[in-house]
Amino acid sequence: MRTRNLLRGVAATALTLSALGLTLGTANADGWKDGWLDNTEFGLFCYEDAQNSVFDLSADDEYFPDDYFKGSKSCAGQTVDDNTRSYINNSCGFFVFVHPNMTGNKGWIPAGHRGNASSEFKDQISSAGRYC
Repeated sequence: MRTRNLLRGVAATALTLSALGLTLGTANADGWKDGWLDNTEFGLFCYEDAQNSVFDLSADDEYFPDDYFKGSKSCAGQTVDDNTRSYINNSCGFFVFVHPNMTGNKGWIPAGHRGNASSEFKDQISSAGRYC
């Protein structure tokens, strides 16, 4: 009887830990704005050729002035607003805009595309919208 109760306790604990682990894993799998460009995200970089810190998105962001590059590289802590020079799009298409709230000149970055921002958008991007 004591062994059976002990086994039930161990099984219940294992099940609880397993469920907690699955929940935490799911939350981390969709960790946009964490400074790591995942294979389903759109990333903006503070240097050309996708160098230095990345700002990673998986949904619309209408206001870059309150977003910051993360990590340990030289751009970490700097605002993303008007401070992007290149991109990698691992997501579906994204529009980028030169003003907050997805206004002003807009540019289209298709899925799977990477490159440097044109002179019209270099250090000018202030918001982005996902388009799938």
